[in-house]
Amino acid sequence: MKIAILGRGISGNAAARLAEASGSEYHIFCDGDETDSYRGFDLIVASPGFAADNRLRREAAQSGVPLISELEFGAINFTGRYLAITGTNGKTTTTELTAHLLNALGVDAVPAGNIGAAVSDLAAEVLISGKTPPVAVIEVSSFQLELTEKFAPAAAVVLNLASDHLNRYRGSMAEYGAVKGRIFTNTPPEGKIIGESLRNSETVKLLNAGNKFANALNVAADQDTIEFARRTVCRFSESLLKGAHNLENLIAALELIRCFCGDDALFGNETVAAVNSFRPGAHRMETILEVDGVTFINDSKATNPHAVIAALRAVGINHDVHLLLGGLDKDMNFEELSVGAKYIKKAYLLGECRHKINDALRHHFPCDIFDTFDEAVLAAATAAKKGEIVMLSPACASMDMFKNYQERGERFRSAVLNFARA
Repeated sequence: MKIAILGRGISGNAAARLAEASGSEYHIFCDGDETDSYRGFDLIVASPGFAADNRLRREAAQSGVPLISELEFGAINFTGRYLAITGTNGKTTTTELTAHLLNALGVDAVPAGNIGAAVSDLAAEVLISGKTPPVAVIEVSSFQLELTEKFAPAAAVVLNLASDHLNRYRGSMAEYGAVKGRIFTNTPPEGKIIGESLRNSETVKLLNAGNKFANALNVAADQDTIEFARRTVCRFSESLLKGAHNLENLIAALELIRCFCGDDALFGNETVAAVNSFRPGAHRMETILEVDGVTFINDSKATNPHAVIAALRAVGINHDVHLLLGGLDKDMNFEELSVGAKYIKKAYLLGECRHKINDALRHHFPCDIFDTFDEAVLAAATAAKKGEIVMLSPACASMDMFKNYQERGERFRSAVLNFARA
């Protein structure tokens, strides 16, 4: 088989390694390359960064050669079972938590997809080593789902749907939701799960997955006890997770465990111990330090308004948050952030879309515009008083100023530590 691979990033290189491991000939195309209409190729594998309007992908779609995503290529060549997690927010936490729970139950599980190994890398490793494949817990983006037909998780969850990536989907939440809903195309009915916030939401209709889902857990009236069939599974307050959004992430992870391992898995001591020992990764509502009564929180992974609102509700009280906002726009509706006004004392706007955010929000709470990241951090740190919070929760992508959200979070950490030492 001769395979054309679009892109030389993480996904493209992973697809190349899988092609080589499976004995296929391949060629990688990058933007600017000529394709000769993909003549002679049997399959085209596209990296998620190649949108439908990209010339290489557009020509691929018109070539008559089968066109699939790297996610699909990896999945159809992976000999193990896998679970899948998508949604606008909470994917990484839920993916890591699900893998953590499975390992505690004695299941060899690894995070994959957007975190951990690319699925094609995981498939290649199994092919080369001949070892028994682990269970893959795959974090899946809408970009990866666009070109899938055979992707078939044993169980899958859509956590939530909110304004994000609308620059890729022509401003259409309907298209964005339908793409997310592709995760359920080949998922068995007993493995289709939706996030708690979607259960009674009109937004769930955007998934085009019908109205039958496998959700079976619920939160008791105390908004703390997680139950299944009127039996207590665990208590959220005893975990290290914070905020209503993380309660939903925990329920989703437990639903996946129940679907994959059976109902009894919810009630073992190992499950409760694993829930209570799980610690979220860096850049997600991560407290860096407290200086003179001011708490500094790194939430760099919050790249859309929905994520910022969740963070504000988790940590804010009454106009006590100094919020750093801004970065690369994805055609999102920043007016949505007005619902967090009661938590925000002042916003410090930076990055490419700082003026757009200012136009949307300056009538709801005080906003100042800054030209550099460090200036904004210093201004917020200087203005904050005892009992208040300085939080980087930017509601935007990072690539206008940084390589990724991790680099942005580390820059925030460095600026805060420099302020504390001064």
